[in-house]
Amino acid sequence: MIDLHTWKPAAKTALWEAFGERLLCLGLQGSYLRGEATADSDIDLLVVLDRVTIDDLDTFHAAMHSMPDGGRAVGFTCGRAELAAWPAYELYQFEHGTEVWLGDLHALLPEYGGDDIRLGARISVANLYHMVNHTYLTMLELDESAQADALKALLKGFFFSLQIVHAVRTGIFVPTKRQLLTEAIDEDERTLLRHAMPNTPPCPSARSCMIDANASETLYGLLQSWCSRTLVSLPAD
Repeated sequence: MIDLHTWKPAAKTALWEAFGERLLCLGLQGSYLRGEATADSDIDLLVVLDRVTIDDLDTFHAAMHSMPDGGRAVGFTCGRAELAAWPAYELYQFEHGTEVWLGDLHALLPEYGGDDIRLGARISVANLYHMVNHTYLTMLELDESAQADALKALLKGFFFSLQIVHAVRTGIFVPTKRQLLTEAIDEDERTLLRHAMPNTPPCPSARSCMIDANASETLYGLLQSWCSRTLVSLPAD
């Protein structure tokens, strides 16, 4: 894992040397920002340039690979015009889930408001509902390790869906799983969040995850039920 206190200024220097004033905004997103990173976590950077070509992606790749653990640096890379045209329903979580290191992200975004946030919540929950059902139907064809990974991905998606649903309910953006767990009062939401925590397998132990189909089926049921009732209850506009 990286030490952000030393890695952050090194990354800013490397990318400024690579792009100069073309680098309009740089920030951090993802598990490192939330304090949930593990040894296998990517480093999710936000990089906004005046424009982005394939050559620019090669330049970004080379700049990051000049740094310790830079090969883990991925994330969101975008040109100014593309960001200005980004769908508004994604912008609430995008902006609030970014720690800006350089530049002014808000000034680069199109306007968005409450209707967009509510639409974002409905789309997020609808997509998760579809993926829960789809994954459940296909998981029996997977090996045990792949089944556990598939459920882990759904639980990660649940966190992001609950995060924006909570914002619609309360007007508050809660950045981490641990903080959201302290805010949640619904017991199903709390159960699913606990299983979505870093280093927490979706059942009591890694071994039991592989062999206890009942535990996995229970979590699938909770996910499906939560998506169903939440989607129906969210305001349509």
